[in-house]
Amino acid sequence: MNKKNLIFALFVPVLFVLSGCTSAQRATPATIPTTTPAASPTPVATMVPGDAERTVTIGGTQRMYLLHIPPGLTAGQPLPLVLVFHDLFANAEYARQVTGFDDIADAHGFLVAYPNGSGPDPNSLSFNAGPCCGVAAEQNIDDEAFVRTILSDLGTVVRIDFHRIYSTGWGNGAFFSNRLGCDMSGTFAAIATVNGALPYDPCRPEQQVSVIHLHGLKDKFMPYAGGGRKIGTLDQPYPPARDVVTAWATRDGCSDGAQETQNGLVTRIVFDGCPAGINVEIDTLSGIGHSWPSQYAVPASEMIWDFFAAHPKP
Repeated sequence: MNKKNLIFALFVPVLFVLSGCTSAQRATPATIPTTTPAASPTPVATMVPGDAERTVTIGGTQRMYLLHIPPGLTAGQPLPLVLVFHDLFANAEYARQVTGFDDIADAHGFLVAYPNGSGPDPNSLSFNAGPCCGVAAEQNIDDEAFVRTILSDLGTVVRIDFHRIYSTGWGNGAFFSNRLGCDMSGTFAAIATVNGALPYDPCRPEQQVSVIHLHGLKDKFMPYAGGGRKIGTLDQPYPPARDVVTAWATRDGCSDGAQETQNGLVTRIVFDGCPAGINVEIDTLSGIGHSWPSQYAVPASEMIWDFFAAHPKP
């Protein structure tokens, strides 16, 4: 990550707090179903558009996430949710800045949550994706419990459409999104990973999950063709990006064939024969390295939302 950008992100002012909802307040969590649920049954009385920093507690430890609620929504309306996970040594505010999902949410009417990883200081945050990465993996932090608690906490503020919950991230955040697809397939309709891999094993999702993977061809940290540095505690290099996505196609019951198209800097490979409502694809990005792509080069966030919008839970 560009050091200059990281320093900038860490000093961005804390976001405005929603009216009547401060980071010090903690509502009683709702129950999150373990299987594919319907929309949350009880409409929330008040849904104030804007940005908030919210705090939840897991096992006695306070964790933080940022929430964006678009304007112009109807109270009680079940809304899609996109969870955006930052890279290793980044943070929630940086994820908000570089992905631009707030603007896309405002245009299309969905919720965005940016969880903060765990670590001893703001410069060493991470998510536990199995053998990778950082303090979260070393201390076996239960980040899946963090996600479930976020969903419960959101249920006290807004009404979530549980058929349209999605996860995305880059680097370590992509690793963790892959893990969520493996372990919480009953919750997530689709995941989108950017410059990430899947070191988590075994991956045995109980339900099918649509997957889109974006990977920069100039990524030297996590090369598209595989290799590079070793994965966390695993004594092996990163697998080829195509292999990671092919494995998802196999888990989802797609056939061996794939269709390839070219559009500017993006080469898209879509797997054939997937079950109804399920799609698996990989987009290779020319000229992009190990970072969230600039919207001026490749509109990654828009591409990801278009994929999510087309793939609710079957």
